[in-house]
Amino acid sequence: MQTTQNRYFDPTWRDDILDIEAIDIPLLLPDTTPRNSDVWVEKQKRWDEIIFRESHTYEQPRIITAVLKPSEMSQHYVMTDSKGNVTSDDAIMSMMFPPKAWMSDSGEERCMMFAAAKEAKGDVLVGGLGLGIYPQFVLALNRPVKSITIIERNENIIDFVKEAWLNHISDNSIKITIIKDTIENYLSQTKEKFDTIYLDTWEDADSRFLAHINYLIALASNHCAKDAKIQCWGYSRMLDTFIADAKALTKNKFPLHEHNLDPVLEGYVDWLKNQEDNISEEIIEEKARSCALTIEQPIEKYDRSRCFTAFATSTADFYRNLAFSKKQD
Repeated sequence: MQTTQNRYFDPTWRDDILDIEAIDIPLLLPDTTPRNSDVWVEKQKRWDEIIFRESHTYEQPRIITAVLKPSEMSQHYVMTDSKGNVTSDDAIMSMMFPPKAWMSDSGEERCMMFAAAKEAKGDVLVGGLGLGIYPQFVLALNRPVKSITIIERNENIIDFVKEAWLNHISDNSIKITIIKDTIENYLSQTKEKFDTIYLDTWEDADSRFLAHINYLIALASNHCAKDAKIQCWGYSRMLDTFIADAKALTKNKFPLHEHNLDPVLEGYVDWLKNQEDNISEEIIEEKARSCALTIEQPIEKYDRSRCFTAFATSTADFYRNLAFSKKQD
């Protein structure tokens, strides 16, 4: 399904901007928790970080808090002992498939949420609680907000953040509400209107999420007050990545037709197969941008883990993704 551009959402707005103030603001974050099969909290000291491709060194080590969860890849495999019996060993599985950092207060995360928080106003809706960084920035900046409604589906995340932050708020002048639900379900049922809607329910800046995010933007637009603004974590980076990938894959004649594709990339490939050779880079960019901005599909309609992507944290990760996306004969 396709939609026209949304007047509440500006895809050119960027949140990938280094702002040291975002790193210096103190936040109340969860303590370390025991590892389990769902999510857990770990802390790590860092003397330096790469923030938007720039190296940043700290005078004192900074404690970075992260929520981790088992790798998606581990869900596709089972371990057996020498007799063929299914067994479980978290240490071995973690070595083969390292846990995924689902959310953190890394320098990049702080800067991205800080950029959004600086524009919050009125009644605010937040899709995805995370570590509670965005609402804490909104309050620290004394933004002109009336209320903050946060939608989070994971009960463990809610408990982590309530214990670390929400239970310690003494100023009740701004109403803060956490609702256990999915943002899709909430937006489909609520009749409330908001002045600011901040969406951040996806795990990373992989462009496979674009169709789903466009779907959320369309849902959110039904709940925008006059002059409201919808902001989406990492959207501009995903858009840039998709366009760059489209150019590279087209130039190198990568056999995308042999792989399962997410709706946005599939839309681009459907257009590409009817074009002549030697398409100009300008035309490729124009069409790739159009597909990325307009094709929408709820995440339940496509299996992201089975769709091709050039997004990876390592070479091994890339080749695993490549193998998983290959169409079966």
